[in-house]
Amino acid sequence: MNTRRVHQEMAGEAVVEPVVRSEAMRRLFGRARRVAQTDEPVLILGETGTGKEVLARYIHQHSPRRDRPFLPLNCAAMPENLIESELFGYRKGAFTDARKDKKGLLEVAESGTVFLDEIGELPMTLQAKLLRAIERQEILPLGSTEFVKTSFRLIAASNRDLFREKDEGRFRADLFYRIGVFVLEIPPLRERLEEIPYLVDRFIQEVRPGLRPTPEFIERLMCHNWPGNVRELRNVIRHAALLAEGEVLDLDLLPDWLSSTCAAPQVLHHGNLKEKVRCFERTMLERYLEETGGNVEEALKRLGVSRSTFYRKLSRRSHNGR
Repeated sequence: MNTRRVHQEMAGEAVVEPVVRSEAMRRLFGRARRVAQTDEPVLILGETGTGKEVLARYIHQHSPRRDRPFLPLNCAAMPENLIESELFGYRKGAFTDARKDKKGLLEVAESGTVFLDEIGELPMTLQAKLLRAIERQEILPLGSTEFVKTSFRLIAASNRDLFREKDEGRFRADLFYRIGVFVLEIPPLRERLEEIPYLVDRFIQEVRPGLRPTPEFIERLMCHNWPGNVRELRNVIRHAALLAEGEVLDLDLLPDWLSSTCAAPQVLHHGNLKEKVRCFERTMLERYLEETGGNVEEALKRLGVSRSTFYRKLSRRSHNGR
């Protein structure tokens, strides 16, 4: 990690409005704007790649602290001893390489926001120190006997189920309740597929503005499960855009692994609109059944359809047997 870059990352960035097209995301970001006006900690939960840091930055940029630093740290990317020195700092002589004093993120924040990604990876001993820092707004640097006053707002994130981690003793309950004043859960991309065309446009603008995806290109994206979520989608679009020789993004520009996972390539390439809609519906129904472990009632609840509609669509077959 480039600690100098992290320490120097200041506010003043342009506010980048996220792509919000689904009702679930509208509610999420509406709540985030209200949460931003408070000083309480925020806990963001969601699968890897859903955009937890994007939401954290959004909260910071809409808060009274927007003109102060936003300092991110990934707790999963550093060993325990380095995390402690990054967060709390140290005094000269605290350990062999400590040749001069160094301030930690919680002190450098200076009334700004500290974003701890993957806080579930934080060792128990550091969880206790972090709890004290949040509650008392003071820290004890390594090698020091004097506490240092500080002022920061904590936003934490995790791809783990911290509710379960807390109940099973793998995450301190007292810290969970302190950082969980506001818990925001980001739905995975597969539950908000209507945002894919708009995300595609956003990612195209990052690489080659002016490129146009074909309908078949978008259709293929809509039928993928996206286990890597928005991050995975961004990588796919960058892959296609950088390979494009003309102004159009078509199926042949998709990564081979994505093209080969289509459950019904005949429908994708040659089916009419009715066949494509049926294929898509069946794919989604099967996906929800798989995600709910075959729990039909839960699948119906997520889909917002009746039992009769569910079974009617599930039983449909197109000309190719789907």
